Amino acid sequence: MEMNGRVDWPMPVQTGNQGFVKDLNKAIVLNAIWNQPDICRAEISRLSGLNRATVSSLVEELIADGYVVESGIGESALGRKPVMLQANGNACVMVGVDLGVDYAKLAMANFAMKILATETLPIGENPSYEDVITMISACIRQLVEGAPATVRGLAGIGLGVPGLVDSDRGVLAFAPNLHWENVPLRALVQSQFDVPVFVDNEANAGAIGEKRFGAGKGVQNILYFSAGIGIGAGILVNGTLLSGSRGYAGEVGHFTMIPGGPQCGCGNQGCWETAASESAAINRVKSAIAAGRQTLLQEVIASRASRGKCSHLTADDLLEACERDDEVAIEALQETGRNLGTGIAGFVNAFNPELVILGNSMGRMKSFVMDGAQQEMLKRALPQLADGLQLVPAALGADACVIGAISMVLNQILGLPNIYA
Repeated sequence: MEMNGRVDWPMPVQTGNQGFVKDLNKAIVLNAIWNQPDICRAEISRLSGLNRATVSSLVEELIADGYVVESGIGESALGRKPVMLQANGNACVMVGVDLGVDYAKLAMANFAMKILATETLPIGENPSYEDVITMISACIRQLVEGAPATVRGLAGIGLGVPGLVDSDRGVLAFAPNLHWENVPLRALVQSQFDVPVFVDNEANAGAIGEKRFGAGKGVQNILYFSAGIGIGAGILVNGTLLSGSRGYAGEVGHFTMIPGGPQCGCGNQGCWETAASESAAINRVKSAIAAGRQTLLQEVIASRASRGKCSHLTADDLLEACERDDEVAIEALQETGRNLGTGIAGFVNAFNPELVILGNSMGRMKSFVMDGAQQEMLKRALPQLADGLQLVPAALGADACVIGAISMVLNQILGLPNIYA
């Protein structure tokens, strides 16, 4: 039998013409300056391998573009003292949006990733995507209008959203907990602002944020689980986000954990997120109350109802009750943690990560969730893969997704040119 392993040729790649090489070199220089504040031209040349004349020419272009400034005179043992360079924080502003099921969190940062402003908006039950986009757009406009003067203005908007996202087209294909399908988010937002708009799953955005600025700095193989009202995962393999054939990889909350179990928003029964999410923990509390058990959370529900407010519980309510030694709340979060660890163990076996990060609301539940999740993960994963493995809360906490959404814009500015045509 003849084995033919040849691929189609010519491959659809961009050749190394003069313009491509210049863009590549310019990106290398900009990355060196952004990642190492107060660096001189000679050091960029040494680190990059580019000759000094090329570096000097590209630096002048980046200064003219507004992305780089000269920050002062450095030290030198011999000869002329070097002129130091740094990223110009006032080059532009970037906006990130973390769209949750019942909230939208927005943040605006400058080019140096200094957070300039934040805003959190409540979202009611069963909102229409038109109303949510209108609300978010108004908030973005308010943030940008209040921003300090910059060279280039608003550089882009990143959105992290729950559900199946076609990031190439910027379309939210299916969000079971929002009951949205085929929403052209990129087109809708771009029509309001006429800037680049990037859309990805909120767990992917959280993974990007933690990799660049949080617990995953310097780590190449990461499992990031966003466990809130639902569960999703951002999977980094050798530093690259795993997207799958259609961009939908990471919808881990919908693997079946309990056949014939509780109904899930996706239409299936017994999905992992029905047993291991914020919603699952709250449902356990409601079941305990219905069974006649006493809990401080009954007071929370009654107080809100008496004031005409939404009587729904949140994960933060459960955490506060746990810290006041409420048995019902403690049991609800501990069982949720154990179920999280059981599911995580399977993904540890599948992907062999260096680090597992738990984000969103369950990642903020301290030892009430983390202890049981860690124990179950280590007990159920293969020992060869679990040896020395840590499960840690997201270092960026509740901001992991919104920081990751801003990072989508930043990565585009800093990004190396794509070789694939």
